[in-house]
Amino acid sequence: MPTDPGPGGAETDGRRARGAETRRHLLDATIRVIEREGVTGVTHRAVAAEAGVTKSVASYHYPAVDDLLTAALRDSSDAYARDLSARLPEGYGLADLAAHLTACQEENRSRALAEYELYLQAARRPALRPAAARWTDVLTELTAPFTTDPATVTTLTATLDGLFLQSLLRDEPVDAGRVEEAMRRVIGT
Repeated sequence: MPTDPGPGGAETDGRRARGAETRRHLLDATIRVIEREGVTGVTHRAVAAEAGVTKSVASYHYPAVDDLLTAALRDSSDAYARDLSARLPEGYGLADLAAHLTACQEENRSRALAEYELYLQAARRPALRPAAARWTDVLTELTAPFTTDPATVTTLTATLDGLFLQSLLRDEPVDAGRVEEAMRRVIGT
């Protein structure tokens, strides 16, 4: 006779795991839709089709498109932070940071473009602003070893954002040496 797993048992854990996996697929699908069609292409129907689920599954997990965009932006920022943390050597210097920032952008340029497009949507969609702020937090964390002055941190994050956005607009890879030099000028080293 099967045993009843009861509240919080294996059955509940299995549903949670499946729910987490479905949300993961939906977030990945959202970025792929943005890569292909831009933010305006993101609908529950488009994301569900990309993820291979029904529209009702997408709208169950993310009731509004803004919920989906917010989660995708937060997830992208967190994934970027994890990736850079894993890649950067302990006690990294400005040259290391510049090299890793540029490599991440160039390794998957279409994803970087999609993420920037999503990030810039926060200007028009206030619901995205807290998730967009996470990107600034990531840059602040990465630059923390080099300055604690709030004005310098703000200038440094704006400089990095500007350099990477300009490289996407020009279809030219951003040069790690140029990024390092810009950071040195801002920090004053």
